[in-house]
Amino acid sequence: MHGSIQKRVGKRGVTWTAVVDLPPDPLTGKRRQKRLSAPTKREIEQRVAEHIQAVARGAAADPGKLTVAQFVARWLDSLDGVAPATRRRYADLLRLHALPQLGSRPLGQLSPLDLQQLYADRKAAGLSPTTLALLHNVLHRALQQAVRWDLLARNPAERVQAPRPRAPEPRVWDAAQLARFLAAADQTPDAALWWLACTTGMRRSELLGLHWADVDLDRGTLSVHHARKRGAGGRWELGAPKTRKGRRQLALSPRVVAALRQHRARQRALRLAYGAAYQDSGYVFTTDDGRPLHPNTLQARYRRLIAAAGLPYLPLHGLRHSYATVALASGEHPKIVQERLGHSTISMTLDRYSHVTASMQREAAARFEAVLAQAAAQPRVTNS
Repeated sequence: MHGSIQKRVGKRGVTWTAVVDLPPDPLTGKRRQKRLSAPTKREIEQRVAEHIQAVARGAAADPGKLTVAQFVARWLDSLDGVAPATRRRYADLLRLHALPQLGSRPLGQLSPLDLQQLYADRKAAGLSPTTLALLHNVLHRALQQAVRWDLLARNPAERVQAPRPRAPEPRVWDAAQLARFLAAADQTPDAALWWLACTTGMRRSELLGLHWADVDLDRGTLSVHHARKRGAGGRWELGAPKTRKGRRQLALSPRVVAALRQHRARQRALRLAYGAAYQDSGYVFTTDDGRPLHPNTLQARYRRLIAAAGLPYLPLHGLRHSYATVALASGEHPKIVQERLGHSTISMTLDRYSHVTASMQREAAARFEAVLAQAAAQPRVTNS
């Protein structure tokens, strides 16, 4: 790291200029320099020394002419260990809500005020608090990478008031509606799938990624190891569950075990009927000829089943919410519900289903008061 100083004499008198080196562009490896100027030699020497010290501290990052849009494109390309669907979600958020306003701005000129104004404008345009919070999280993550790449000295997203998400109360069915749905499901070949969904809270991707090798019917358990998700190029492929806690073992009720045994027997009969044309994919839930069941096919069957049961429409993911709501309302310990859902923390479960835990607290308060009243009504025993 060094700088070269030169004296220049012009119409406005004497000026001193310096050209100092910057760290190479972390994305291209190309050499970068910065020009400084001052009216005296002493001042230019001081500015060069301060700049060299700032570079050594990592506080003099310079993205050059890189725009926010150009940086975002490079950042998205560099993401590693991120599911294709998540990368698409990040790209769509930035393309729709951040880049129209900030994309042409030089990255080095991006300020906390720019971000605060972006959030205010998007909120005024009707963007939900939850989407605003996600947009902030994505921008913060991207700009933090810019700091690590020496493109920015500080992350401007750290100095704004982050939007607060407002988690909507999930749409659910009550226990009677779940029972009605399962009674209709018993009349279909997919009964085992719907019993699993309603009694374990498994995600759609986890149900479609379930292999027979992950199921132990003798012990009445299954292990969630995989999830079928949309991957690169829009193809459906097998991957890991959504979170680390998503890898879990679930105990199954006798009714679910019986449904899975019936499902396996039907699948074996179909294998014999199709003969060589049967494609043994190893999945629990498949088409009649053994191919993996497509999510769109499952969605169509779900809609027909709701209509047959005469129930109000509920998104398929609502079965997961319904399981958690009914389990908590019935007195199941939140820690057990958290583990069965595969949530990363118990606080996530309690926050997500606060509408249930509020009524649980009222019931707990009433029970405690009843205990006190019962104790007060007991005759006193005195020592004679």
